[in-house]
Amino acid sequence: MIKSLNLQVMADALPRAGLTQAEVARRLDVSREAVSKWFRGDSAPQPDKLLRLGMLLGLTFDEMVVTPVPSAVPVVSFRRKAARRTRDVHLDNARETGELLKRLVKYLPAPPLAAAPVLKAPRTDYPYVQQVAADVRAEMGLEVEKVIQFEDLIDKFNRLHAVIVPVLWGDRQHHGNALNIHLPDSGITWVFVNLDSNAIDFKFWMAHELGHALAPTLGGEPGEDFADALAQALLFPEALASRLRERLKRSRDVGTRINMVREEASRYLISPYTMRRAIQEYERARGLESVGLGAESAFMGATRNFAKGYNTIATALLGKTRPEPRQYADIARRSFKSQFFEALAAFCGAEAGAEHFIHQVLGMSLPDAKALAEGLRQ
Repeated sequence: MIKSLNLQVMADALPRAGLTQAEVARRLDVSREAVSKWFRGDSAPQPDKLLRLGMLLGLTFDEMVVTPVPSAVPVVSFRRKAARRTRDVHLDNARETGELLKRLVKYLPAPPLAAAPVLKAPRTDYPYVQQVAADVRAEMGLEVEKVIQFEDLIDKFNRLHAVIVPVLWGDRQHHGNALNIHLPDSGITWVFVNLDSNAIDFKFWMAHELGHALAPTLGGEPGEDFADALAQALLFPEALASRLRERLKRSRDVGTRINMVREEASRYLISPYTMRRAIQEYERARGLESVGLGAESAFMGATRNFAKGYNTIATALLGKTRPEPRQYADIARRSFKSQFFEALAAFCGAEAGAEHFIHQVLGMSLPDAKALAEGLRQ
């Protein structure tokens, strides 16, 4: 469970103990910057330092540390990538990010006045997921034949009180390319999406994160399974899978069938692998014989070649040169209709240490975080 320091109690105890932060740093043999971060809430001391700090201030552990009630602990979900596992350290880091994001909630320009319309009891059986996908499409005003655009997904996120946080994580395997953090106490969901992602993958990840926003309290493997299933059903529903399967049956050549899938994938701007899974799930649910699309390893190779024909979202929005921090914020704000940067600008104008906050939340280098903070204050 995530714990945080009781900053007000610590600040009040410091003069009572006749100490300054500089004296605390000297006695604990740590840097003054480290102590400053503790008293700002930007970081927490190691257990041994925490114990000695309490002794210096005359405070007990329970007086110094605040343990949130279970309902207030951030619910985090990762978009799994290939065979990479979600480890405890990833979850802990994400929850710490969630604790930091709580400080931004009050700066949102239009905080929600009512609870978001989320699913009551989400599950992963085929008929249920297909019905949810159909309902979401209907809310978007889209017939089953219509291609879902990024704008459709973005508008739905906003209706679910989900704040999109576009980030430039690069292609360095940042444990997947999306992160979802739900704050139960405010009802706000924060959706981190990596702009350094291929457009084909990015669309699926956006739809996947929409699944998390619709089922914000469903974490762990069940949450991931539901989000994957919904993304697939939303981007390529049962009716389209059925129709494509009938077309594929008319060809006896596997290569021809794979090319037909690739052509359809180009039309819907989704991965051929998503379409393969959609057809397989449809066949399994209806008890049908497999139409046959060859070995999965070979199909994955064709999918990777297909994806090479598309740029990353960052390149499409920002060009091939790395943007200045303020330019990145302006373009991301316009493109994703996100309240994140408005809230961040207000935060930078009201609170000290904003560059450290940005460094931790967005994963930026400290110089870039400082430049962004300065730009948002202007």
